[in-house]
Amino acid sequence: MRKNNKWLLFIGSVVLFLISCTVKEVTVQKEPLSPTEQFVIQDLLNDKGLLSTDLTNQKDLFLSESVGLWLAYLLEKDDQARFNDQVNVMKSYFLTNDMIVWRIEGSKKATVNALIDDLRIIRVLLEAGEKWHDSSYIQLGKNMGDQLVQYGMNQNLFVDYVDVYTHDKAQTLTISYIMPSAFKEMEKYDVLSQQQVQHQLAILQNAPLTEAGFFPKYYDIPSKSYVFDEELHMIDQLYTAYHLASMNGDTAAFKNWLLNLLKRDDKLYGRYNAQTNESTVSYESPAVYAMAARYMIALNEKQLAQQFIEKMSALKDPTTGYVDKKTQSTHSFDNLLPLLAEREVENAYNND
Repeated sequence: MRKNNKWLLFIGSVVLFLISCTVKEVTVQKEPLSPTEQFVIQDLLNDKGLLSTDLTNQKDLFLSESVGLWLAYLLEKDDQARFNDQVNVMKSYFLTNDMIVWRIEGSKKATVNALIDDLRIIRVLLEAGEKWHDSSYIQLGKNMGDQLVQYGMNQNLFVDYVDVYTHDKAQTLTISYIMPSAFKEMEKYDVLSQQQVQHQLAILQNAPLTEAGFFPKYYDIPSKSYVFDEELHMIDQLYTAYHLASMNGDTAAFKNWLLNLLKRDDKLYGRYNAQTNESTVSYESPAVYAMAARYMIALNEKQLAQQFIEKMSALKDPTTGYVDKKTQSTHSFDNLLPLLAEREVENAYNND
C-alpha cells in the first residue's frame, strides 16, 4: 500500500511539473518581434532604458517624443511588461515637478516641456490604466494633466511649452499639437472641463485653410491670429489633418492636396514651398508616410493607408529598421512612428 502511495505521489509530482512547464511556456510566449521593433530594442534602447535619438552624434540625446511614441506603440501592441519598464524610465529621468522635460542631453535636462509629447503621454497613461486595470497609470496621468492645466495654459489655452521650474510660458499654440483624443481622456477624469475642451478644439476647428488646402502652423494667443509657414513641414500638416479627422472634422481639401502631390511625384517629400507647392528637400521620410497612413485610418480609408505603409516600408532596411547601412544615419522618430502606424493599420484591419 505504501509503495502504491509512493508511486501515486511520484506520478502526481511529474504531472504537476509538466503542467507548470506548459503554463510557464504559454505565459512567456510572445509574438515574434518585427525587425524594426528589434532594432529599437537592441540598438536605440540603452542600458538605462532610454531611447537614443540616433546612433551617431545624437546617441546621448533622449527625447520625450520618443518616450510617448514608444509607450503608444506598446499600448497598441498590448505589451504591458515593456510599457511598465518605460513608464519607470520616464519617471526616473524625464518627470520633473509632475511635468515631462522635452529632452535630456547626456546628464543635462531641459527646463521646458513640449505640449504634444505631454498630451500623448497623458492620453496613453489614462488609456493604459483602463485597459490593464492599473490605477497607478491613471493617477500618474491625472497628476501630469493637472500640472499641465495649472501651469501650461495661457488665456485658458494650452501653449507649446512652459518652464517646469519658473512656469514662464509660450505665447503660441502650434495647431498640430491640439490632440482631441488626449482632451477626451482628460475630460473623462475631470482634468479638463467640457468648456475647456471645447475651447481648445475650437482653435483646431476654426483654423483657416489656404486655397490649396493646407493648414496654418500656429495660433498666436496675444493677437488671436493664425500664422502660416512659408515652408510646409509635412509632419505638422499631417498631424493637424489626423487630429481634425479623428473628431470628424472636414479635411477633404487637405486630402485632395495630399493625394495630388503623391500623384504628381509618385512620392511625398518632407517639406514643400507654400507658394509653389514644390518640394524644398530631396528626401522622403518614413515618418511622413507613417502619419499619412494614420491619417487615412482616421478617415477609414484602409486601402490608401496600406498604400502609404508600402511607400514607407520601401525606405526600410528589411533586416533592421529605418537606418542607412553605410552611414548609420537614422532617427528614433523615423522608427517609432512607422512602428505605431504599422500596428494601428494592422489593428484596423483586424477589427473589421
